[in-house]
Amino acid sequence: MRVAVLCDIHGNLPALEAVLPEVEASGADAIVLAGDMTEGPLQQETLEVLASLGERAVWVRGNCERAVVEVADGTFRPTGAAHEAGTIWAGRQLTPAWRDRLAALPMTARLTVDGLGPVLFCHATARDDEEIVLVDSPVEWYREAFAGVTEQTVVFGHTHMPFDRLADGRRYVNPGSVGMPYGPRGAAAYWALLGPGVSLRRTPYDARAAARRLRASTWPDAEAFVEENVLHGPPGDAEALALFSEGARKSRGL
Repeated sequence: MRVAVLCDIHGNLPALEAVLPEVEASGADAIVLAGDMTEGPLQQETLEVLASLGERAVWVRGNCERAVVEVADGTFRPTGAAHEAGTIWAGRQLTPAWRDRLAALPMTARLTVDGLGPVLFCHATARDDEEIVLVDSPVEWYREAFAGVTEQTVVFGHTHMPFDRLADGRRYVNPGSVGMPYGPRGAAAYWALLGPGVSLRRTPYDARAAARRLRASTWPDAEAFVEENVLHGPPGDAEALALFSEGARKSRGL
């Protein structure tokens, strides 16, 4: 089996539409959607395209899916963070059918991949859909976050930065983000192809055409999304690593 992994699409339909033909051409037998498909300008349209993939798609819950379901259920607790207006908007767009489908998503999935054997897929870590581990995180963080995992290869997203790293004898792969990549510059979608090895992929797309479509959304953060993630590029790797590292240390009381 060969597996394509798409993480952190965040309602960026133009980026997804650029990636899917390459996924088809790759000969992937399955497509793992490793969380955070939602909370973005074209959320509903993105979900519909992903649903059209049928049984080939293996869905995994991200923190955004959890949050939008909480909004739909009336249990979301705002903290005052600026991005939460987008979360609330996204949750209010869910139909009852999509609320139920997203609420039922598992935190992890397991597939056997040619050349790699059993592989674990999750959004952030095996125990928490918001926990941060980075390419330069201490080995101890990996050991704690994936305690009890038996698979020798783990694939996860959440931090939007692609990497392939060995930690504590296990291989960890982050495909990067389809819709909101951090680190590399330029309008492109990042994903991974597994089997028989690991290939980190980059798919460019037309930034100006994408900007026009994304700006038509009523999502509160649409303009900022376009400016920061499509037209002018996301934070570079050093900036993103510094930001995420600070948050990860604070969450661990360090």
